[in-house]
Amino acid sequence: MPITLGIAAALSLTACGTGAQNVGAVQISDSSPASRKTDAAGKTGRDEPDAISFKPDGPVALTGRVIGEETLKGADFQLSADPDPETVGELKPGDTVSQLPFPDAEFETRKNEFAVKLDIDDITDPDYINDRNIVTLSLTIRIPGKNGSDKFAYTGASVEYTGSNPGVIPWSDTRTTPGHGGEKIQPDDEVRPEFIEVTLQAPSPKNLIPRTSSPRVASAAAETPPHCSMKTFIRSADVWSNIGETYPVGDGKGGMTFTSEASAKYEGAVSFGGWSASKAVEIKSGIEGVWEPVGWPRKYLVEIRYKKYQCVYQSKDQAAVWTVWEPSGHTGGSDHVGGDEYDDYKDRVQRPDWVGMNEEDHCTKSTVDAWNRDNSAGGSESLGWEGKLTAGAKNQLEIGIELGVSREWSTSSKITYNMTKDVDRLCGMDEKPGFASKIAQYAKVAPSGTCLNVEIPEAKQVEPKAPPEQQFNEYAKKTPDGWTGGDSTYSVRLPDGRLLYIFSDTFLGPLNKDGTRPVSAPFVNNSFVIQDGTDLKTVTGGTKENPRSLMTDLDNDPTRWYWLGDGMISDVQLEGELRPTKRLQIIFHQWHRYDPDDLWGFRLEKTIVATFDLNDLTRPAHVKDIPSSPVVPRLSPTQWGAAIVPASESGDGYTYVYGIEDAPTNKRMRVARIKGTDLNKDYKWEFLNDGRKAWLGKESLGTTNLTGVANEFSVTKWGNSFVLVSQDSTEAFSQRVRLWASCNPYTGFRNNPGRDVVYMMPEVGLWGSYGDGNIFAYNAHVHRDLSSGSRWTLSYNVNSFDATVGEDGAHYRDPSIYKPRFVSFALVPSTQGVSAEVQDLIPKDSSPGVDSPCTTACRGVPQLSGR
Repeated sequence: MPITLGIAAALSLTACGTGAQNVGAVQISDSSPASRKTDAAGKTGRDEPDAISFKPDGPVALTGRVIGEETLKGADFQLSADPDPETVGELKPGDTVSQLPFPDAEFETRKNEFAVKLDIDDITDPDYINDRNIVTLSLTIRIPGKNGSDKFAYTGASVEYTGSNPGVIPWSDTRTTPGHGGEKIQPDDEVRPEFIEVTLQAPSPKNLIPRTSSPRVASAAAETPPHCSMKTFIRSADVWSNIGETYPVGDGKGGMTFTSEASAKYEGAVSFGGWSASKAVEIKSGIEGVWEPVGWPRKYLVEIRYKKYQCVYQSKDQAAVWTVWEPSGHTGGSDHVGGDEYDDYKDRVQRPDWVGMNEEDHCTKSTVDAWNRDNSAGGSESLGWEGKLTAGAKNQLEIGIELGVSREWSTSSKITYNMTKDVDRLCGMDEKPGFASKIAQYAKVAPSGTCLNVEIPEAKQVEPKAPPEQQFNEYAKKTPDGWTGGDSTYSVRLPDGRLLYIFSDTFLGPLNKDGTRPVSAPFVNNSFVIQDGTDLKTVTGGTKENPRSLMTDLDNDPTRWYWLGDGMISDVQLEGELRPTKRLQIIFHQWHRYDPDDLWGFRLEKTIVATFDLNDLTRPAHVKDIPSSPVVPRLSPTQWGAAIVPASESGDGYTYVYGIEDAPTNKRMRVARIKGTDLNKDYKWEFLNDGRKAWLGKESLGTTNLTGVANEFSVTKWGNSFVLVSQDSTEAFSQRVRLWASCNPYTGFRNNPGRDVVYMMPEVGLWGSYGDGNIFAYNAHVHRDLSSGSRWTLSYNVNSFDATVGEDGAHYRDPSIYKPRFVSFALVPSTQGVSAEVQDLIPKDSSPGVDSPCTTACRGVPQLSGR
């Protein structure tokens, strides 16, 4: 047996090691065979994984390359085998474990590459090779240095004996074999030798003991075998390791199987001049890990027991005390990261950037409902999955480095993607999915060229002061405590037929008898107004005596506030509920005033979805971050919620959410979509990459696809087309409200030059209806619930740059300024030819800062927000 109970008699590690002759080491010189480049792997169409450049003779068990060395002349190699982890059992501190040395092993080198040869007959003890013909080899490399400054590497790997079938290499990388259990591997099976790359290190002085330092050391060294062949157990630690990952999008789902017959290779670690990765040990699963497919990204985990040993390596003049961590087996624990359906986006696994990057070479369409990646998935076993132990492992083992894990693809170790019609494509990280090491799901976008014949309308019979403008004006004059002015002005039809208007910054009543606004007028950052027939009712948070915003900073930080975007009625199922319930969902933006002395010294911090119960609109029942990238200081993040097209209108079962990359001019549109209607399902968000023509599951992978829209706009179904209405942002503070059209709600929007202007907002500037250079208008959009047939209604907001808080301030002197205007118009087919090109007027790599005037938002009443 390879285990000896008790402290090793020949060596006390507390004495810091010994020195002895290098018994069993083989000194070699460069071999003479000519260098040969390996051929490309036939059926995979990709280069072979790293391999040595020469073809050695004999039973090659390991191959590798020493990084940073030009030659291995004069190097000492020592080879041994570790006992099968299943035979070791439990250990107590001080117990020792023996390795099986191979003093007659042969080594062949060329330049900095090496090949290790081992005859199966040299394995004389069955405890060192398991029933799957796998043996774990330990390899020590020493290159002598001047004045005793030797450099070492301690490495190795688990390799599989192939059965000595003619035409098949005798030893192979366990990840390339089509099965385990003793069956012979055939010549057409794609197997390769184990290849490792190593870096030599010089032991730290505290690890070195001169051989002549004391008679006791010399005496112990004479009795101790070389090459750490006797390891003394210190302690064990259980750590979690990744063994796979799935990245579904839309209605797709991903799962994994890792049964008791599966196995993986886990790296160990060694310290003799600082910690570094060492040999990779094959460990059989022994657990039944089955993760049913779900719709959000996950990483799959198993728990691995590592054992810590100390041993002594002896060279001619000195002995080095080494510490090693080696994987010994699965504990039986299994888990995953990525949260569950109701967890916050911050707990999600981030999707990879390579999805859809190289569609021609790395992506394919799946024709099956459930796609499996195993060794029979139409691909090759020559490329296994590779990952890392979890981030906490390096702290638990106290090594400060990450250790790798890899596994083969097999029927007992596979991933599964449940495909759907809209997300029926897969991408591999480094190959087609059937050959790839990692696979992710994505959705293809119909080419925008399919919209070239779309009918683009124009506006006729335009009528300002359309309903409900007068109704709001009269309400503002009479209300004792309700709405007297606000902006954003979105609207949502409630299930009971009432119409809900949603506003950002809002002044509340009453107004003075002369129609002016008192300086003491209450002010909130967001509010609702419900229209029920001819009646209007204001909804805010707080109390009648002390009204507050509906959505406020949870920490009551006065420098942070929320403005809102578009909203909709959604089918929402909150955690613990048995079925979905119709609720109001609105996208809110949290802003932060970072400079109290600068009128425009505020920036967007994050975007959230607020869900309201319809029987209590005074406060949200649930709040959740959208799956957006962290805000980078001084860059303008995407403002999601500029517009929403509900699934009931899109026609394809998706809800479309539009965002803006902000700038003083030439603002740019982004598009996301969610299957169904619940915006809380962050794992269902997909982001349009117009260049790759793909829906991808990560905001940073999305792109802009239209330039010239404003911070708020609308996309509305018109016959078989979708019409986008927005203020023109190709020039600052433009009076123009324009329209674009496409055959779908996400890309290919085009306009009709000369006939794309819906309305010229007359209030703007010194020559406008107010005769005031501070007046500007902004954020026009259509209200689908105020429109009928070809007769549509839009609103826009009017504001003033006059920031004075006082009787002479614009918002107090004339409350009519800060109110929405409503315009009615007829939408008819254009009689003129249309633009053949999508409008995109500035380079996509332009990244506006947040400090330019009106870059963050020319809206609201900034002198009152965040102060």
